[in-house]
Amino acid sequence: MAMITRSRQLLKLMHITENIRMLNSSNAKMFTKKYDVLFSIYRRFSQPFEGSRDEDGNEVDIKSITNGDPELEHKLKVILLEAEVMRQEGKLVPPNSDISKSHWTELLSLPSRNARRKMYEYLFKLSKKKENRLTKKLEKRQKFEEHKQQRQEKTDVPIEEFAHMYDLQHNSLFLRIYESTMNNLYNSRLIQAITYGQKLVVDCGYDQNMTNRENFNCAKQLMLLFAENRMHKEPFDIHFCNANPESFLIKQLNKYIPTMYEKWFPLNIHECSYLDIFPKDQLVYLTPHCREEMSEFDHDAVYIIGSLVDKVNNEPLSLAKAKKEGLKMAKLPLDRYLQWGSGSGKSLTLNQVISILLDVQLNGDWNHALRHVPRRKLVEYSGEEYSRNTSDRLKFDKPRTKWVPSARVPFDSLSYQRKSVTRSLQGEENNRTDFKHYIKDSS
Repeated sequence: MAMITRSRQLLKLMHITENIRMLNSSNAKMFTKKYDVLFSIYRRFSQPFEGSRDEDGNEVDIKSITNGDPELEHKLKVILLEAEVMRQEGKLVPPNSDISKSHWTELLSLPSRNARRKMYEYLFKLSKKKENRLTKKLEKRQKFEEHKQQRQEKTDVPIEEFAHMYDLQHNSLFLRIYESTMNNLYNSRLIQAITYGQKLVVDCGYDQNMTNRENFNCAKQLMLLFAENRMHKEPFDIHFCNANPESFLIKQLNKYIPTMYEKWFPLNIHECSYLDIFPKDQLVYLTPHCREEMSEFDHDAVYIIGSLVDKVNNEPLSLAKAKKEGLKMAKLPLDRYLQWGSGSGKSLTLNQVISILLDVQLNGDWNHALRHVPRRKLVEYSGEEYSRNTSDRLKFDKPRTKWVPSARVPFDSLSYQRKSVTRSLQGEENNRTDFKHYIKDSS
């Protein structure tokens, strides 16, 4: 009873009144063990402040994040306390300086502690990647300075020797191609596609059907989709339709492509529907939930790809939308040309879909175009890949059509079944000799 009273007092001090009613004899004992840690954190956070600092001195501007809303301010303070407790417990929580304003807003919208913990882990991994990039950048800069110094030493030679030096910035047979030159080349292809290329629509109207994490992934896939299309020999003329500039998806995409709204940028972005731009009889909605397969690529059609990442919600939203609008539907002939592995999903990313469409538009060869499907999703593994994934059980190696036991299995305990006949290897010297030929040398 004393532990519950002590825990209630601390929670009341921290204004976490919604958790007081949840205390009982079981969780109060656990809470009391962390009393000293929580109280030290409370003392640091309980002082009047405009922002909050973590143990590294990184400040969070609460006023700007919550826009002065007292309810959100209180909730954010509780989340800051929660993050500090997780750091003290050794959980993967990044410093406050690595959490942006948009991420704090997303943390405020998450309903449970478990969801926030997963978000903290995701942000922690992002911060570590950022640190690694900065470290590599510093190493690269250091190598560049060393190379610059060596190059300076090379130039301090007599003109007779300098004339015979073959190197970059000396005598060279090839001109350096800059990244800006390549960008101009790719953009010129897109400008030609706007005039002469086939139209392709990306439906960006699924923002409200995705979580924030799915919108992040979708925006990144749209950026990769644009890059894959731009680098192809025969790119599509892409139209982003139903693209609300105030939506979370388009705002995130604008961070990846800052120049997407510039007049000179070769990308068509429309807030209106594709029904207001193209004839309805030319539109074909690509959805994996329909029955009609694409046997041949139609060069006169305007294909529509739904920008939807459905890791949580697997409902056939694109199918329902196409039926509601009365559009023709089709799906890629994946099952006809591919043999999927057990337990692997048949979903493809947006950049993989457009890579398939680009290749089949160019040569009409589905076998060649479907090479963009990840090999891990298929059953076409080689013998080496089987051995890497082997466990302590018998494996069937397709190229040799023999039963190949793992080297870690005791030989006397092996048994196998083939054509509904169970055979034991004990006492059968002939079979034992055959199997020894396939057992790997453990040394």
